Amino acid sequence: MPTPIWQPCENYTAGRDGTSIDRIVIHYIVGTLAAADVTFADPNSGVSAHYGIGEGSFHQYVSEINTAWHAGNWSMNQRSIGIEHSADPDRRPTLNTYDISIELCTRICREYGIDPQTQIIPHSSVAATACPGTVNLQHIRDEVERSL
Repeated sequence: MPTPIWQPCENYTAGRDGTSIDRIVIHYIVGTLAAADVTFADPNSGVSAHYGIGEGSFHQYVSEINTAWHAGNWSMNQRSIGIEHSADPDRRPTLNTYDISIELCTRICREYGIDPQTQIIPHSSVAATACPGTVNLQHIRDEVERSL
């Protein structure tokens, strides 16, 4: 598994207020990883995720011990890890993006005892959004399950 490259981000809450991690929320950037870097580095954006994947790179914005502002729902933010994928309505993630995502999700599922079929969820299950759009969530779930 590649080591993520840390990117500056002030948009998070320290800790999780005692809440255990039991979900992974899958997002798409509606753009490139560079666009996510810019958005999450802007303290006025009010958004973040733990990880971003795309264009052959793997970035981390928020430590897993902290609460990223990604799901549009405070309690879900506290209990989940948010992963952004470089994609948009006309562009699916690349195979490399999927490969890194599957490795990352496998590690997180092992570490936190997460069931990939029921606890890797789309952003759209938390908030009214088209996200994760063109990301094939079932492919990620199935490959993670095979890897566990």
